Amino acid sequence: MSGLSATVAGAEDEPLGMLRDMTEQLIEIANNNPEILDDPVKLRAVANEIVLPHVDFMGLSRWVLGKHWRMATAAQQSAFASEFRELLLGTYLRSVSAYKDNTIRFLPLRNDQQEDWVVVHALIEQKNGPVVRAAFRLHRANGEWLIYDVLANGVSLVATHRSTFSRAIHNHGIDNLIERLKAKNEANAASLAAGAN
Repeated sequence: MSGLSATVAGAEDEPLGMLRDMTEQLIEIANNNPEILDDPVKLRAVANEIVLPHVDFMGLSRWVLGKHWRMATAAQQSAFASEFRELLLGTYLRSVSAYKDNTIRFLPLRNDQQEDWVVVHALIEQKNGPVVRAAFRLHRANGEWLIYDVLANGVSLVATHRSTFSRAIHNHGIDNLIERLKAKNEANAASLAAGAN
C-alpha cells in the first residue's frame, strides 16, 4: 500500500489523487472483504459507489461511436450509452478480483499536460505476470476529473471498441449493435450470477 499512498501537492495532482484514492479503496475492500469479489450484487454496489462516479460514460459513448453518434437519434444515443456502460461494468466486474494480488504504482504527472485534459500513467505489477503499463485519460468537467479512456500497454479501450462498433454499424446498423450489446450484457450478467452460486 505504501506505493499507493502519497500527498496530493497541488491542483495539478487532483486527477492523480482521485485515481490513488479510488484504487486504495478497491484494494482495501479486496484485501479485507474478499468474499465481496465472489458476490456480483455486492461487487456492483462497490463499483457504483467507488468507480462509476469517476467515469464519463456519455463522453466515452460519444467518442467510441464517433460520426455514428452524431447521426444517431437521441433515443439511440441513450440506449447505446446505457448498454455500453453495462458492457464496461461487466468487464470490470469479471476482472476486479485481480486487484487483490496486484500492485498499482501511479507515476508523477508529466509537465506537458493541458489544463483540463491529462494522462496519468501507472505500472500494474501482477503477482504472476508481467508488468502492465497503463494510462488513464481524464478531463475536467464541472470541476470534477472524469476518466474517458484507459490504455493497457498502449492499447486504447476507446479505439478498440470504436473500430469494432464502427464495422458493426456499417454492416448492420446501430439498432442491431444496441441489441447485440444488450444480449451480451444479459449473458454476462447470467454468467456472473451462476459463478456466484
